[in-house]
Amino acid sequence: MRALFASVVVLSTVAAIPAAYAATQSMTGTVKSYVAGKSLTLKNGDQFVLPVNFKDPGIKTGEKVKVAYEKAGKKLQAEMVTIVH
Repeated sequence: MRALFASVVVLSTVAAIPAAYAATQSMTGTVKSYVAGKSLTLKNGDQFVLPVNFKDPGIKTGEKVKVAYEKAGKKLQAEMVTIVH
């Protein structure tokens, strides 16, 4: 019984690891370039793909923004972009 319980605990822990990597992260930076409805690049070089339903809050080059995103393979998929004042 103990061996079965230990196996279940180990398997559930291993199964939860990929979910942790899919968690939303956030980053604050200055806009280097913005292609309306497609992509946003920060001065540090990070490029984010914008979602299809993205609503532009008035992003301009040189503006400081906070990006909520998830990693999708090597791509950074933005979920929300807010202007930081």
